Amino acid sequence: KNRVNMSLKQTTATTTNGEEKKVPVNRKLPQHGVKGAYYGGDWVDIEDCVGKFVPGEGMRTSGDDFRSKVSCADCKKSKSCRSGSKLDASLDGEGGLYDIVIIGAGCVGSAIARELSKYKLSVLMLEAADDVSQGATKGNSGIVHAGYDDKPGSVRAKFCWKGNQMFAKLDEELRFGYQRNGSLVLAMDDTKQLQVLHELKQRGEINGVENLQILTKEELFEMEPNVNPDATGALYSPDAGNVIPYEFAIALAENAVDNG
Repeated sequence: KNRVNMSLKQTTATTTNGEEKKVPVNRKLPQHGVKGAYYGGDWVDIEDCVGKFVPGEGMRTSGDDFRSKVSCADCKKSKSCRSGSKLDASLDGEGGLYDIVIIGAGCVGSAIARELSKYKLSVLMLEAADDVSQGATKGNSGIVHAGYDDKPGSVRAKFCWKGNQMFAKLDEELRFGYQRNGSLVLAMDDTKQLQVLHELKQRGEINGVENLQILTKEELFEMEPNVNPDATGALYSPDAGNVIPYEFAIALAENAVDNG
């Protein structure tokens, strides 16, 4: 199976049976932090970032004037998830006693810490390295899978699509640059591999995955003209995406600390 993650915009294409439908077409993938940023999975031009990443209301966003007027408490990222209950004196972990100990400060451990920070619990996160995201997380591909590839009934099948749908809101709260750019699984023949695409689509639908499409060769090359010219079709999932893994883990861990 040949997988391609794409940056896409919508256009109208005609299918083999004469029907018209919206399909994405290729465009250059913007880089997070350069002339804009990804917010909730979608690209936001730098002119529209005020209010999402920096304070608005006419306030300058650079120079001494900005630094003198904006403290960390005013940063939307810092305060966006301060719903956690602050620990009282009896829950400060003194004496080495904690309610919960998390081993590992990668994306999973940091996500657990952030969720637990919403409750009155004494939580300790242990990490063998000198900082968060120094293990498997930092070398992770960062793909936010849609869930069509998981065996129905498995734990991954149960949670993959649900987790996928959480990323847009997470990114709106924590600003780690989630890109909902979609994915393609390519077929390279007219028989066996095309059949695999239909099987993957059916598997995904059993798992609850929405918006899956089988693209013809014509639709595929309209969407992405730079794929292998021998490709005969594709399974398209518009909900697949990417994150920068270490940015994701750092954002989770920092917010857990912010919450107490």
